[in-house]
Amino acid sequence: QQTTTTTATTDNGAADVEQAERLKTIGNAHMQKKEYALAAEAYTAALAKSPNGPHTHVYYSNRAAALLSMKRFEEAISDSECSLALKPDYGKAHARLGLAHFLLGNYQLAVDAYTTSLKYEPDNKSTKNYLDKATKRAAAIEAASQNQNEQAVKKSKSPGLPMPQHENEDRNMKVREKEAEKVKLKGNSYMANRDYEAALTNYTLAIKLSPEGPNSHVYYSNRAAALCYLERYEEAETDSEYSLMLNPTYGKAHARLGLSRFFMGDYAGAIEAYQLALEYDPDNAASKSYLQKAKARLAKQSVGSEARLKKAAVASSPVPPGSKDSFDEIMNATPDKTTAAEI
Repeated sequence: QQTTTTTATTDNGAADVEQAERLKTIGNAHMQKKEYALAAEAYTAALAKSPNGPHTHVYYSNRAAALLSMKRFEEAISDSECSLALKPDYGKAHARLGLAHFLLGNYQLAVDAYTTSLKYEPDNKSTKNYLDKATKRAAAIEAASQNQNEQAVKKSKSPGLPMPQHENEDRNMKVREKEAEKVKLKGNSYMANRDYEAALTNYTLAIKLSPEGPNSHVYYSNRAAALCYLERYEEAETDSEYSLMLNPTYGKAHARLGLSRFFMGDYAGAIEAYQLALEYDPDNAASKSYLQKAKARLAKQSVGSEARLKKAAVASSPVPPGSKDSFDEIMNATPDKTTAAEI
């Protein structure tokens, strides 16, 4: 009787693992189609079927990938760490942990994760690339922080009575805001020279120095422009949304939100963003132009959808990266050089 019970339990466990693997395959298929929410659901179901199986670390890591695509970075960190708790030498989980930290701006943590990932996957080109980016950004932020500390020390040695705590904090904040403006101007210069990676690094540093200052919405919006040039449209969309959280009336951020959505094929979202952009900047010819383009693309997309239902015809596809549409034509995507505080 004991032997029979043990055998049945083993068979059930094997069946659960098999079912979990099928669910993982379904999740992978959804990932290929960019159906990230459905992918996450499939991986969650796989975890429910096999919470302590031989492949559980893969389900956690795969769900982290889906969560990253959904911009749920903190949850992606948690899933990556769960994966690594089960299998510390799983390179993909270290890489996904690194990407989550990178996208949150935790560049030193990203460096640590990517460095560990390369121990197990030394030939992974994507990991090497992101490790290089994270290393440079971490170094830039450290240099700026050190420079700020040196300035604070110099000022603290100046003669006079001790400054009250709140006044000292206000003064430090103003110093950081001034430094952020300088870094932003460097970013604008890099944008003008089409060095978009360098511009991105400088705008990121400006955000780190002054995340909620009077001009922080500009830094996020400018970084969105750089990300658009780098064809990283989802990140550009996120930065545009952050800019608008800080300043809902900032027309450029609405326009850059429209741009990122346009190139992701979200024409309805682009229309909404461009309409708002024109409320605050009604004479912007580029926003008017892209609003009409988005409406035309949406209409064409709708016709294609109807054709699929009736005749199984192929719908029109979104604009691919690198199309003939010129970034310089649109909504002042490159920061202008007129007013420093409004770039």
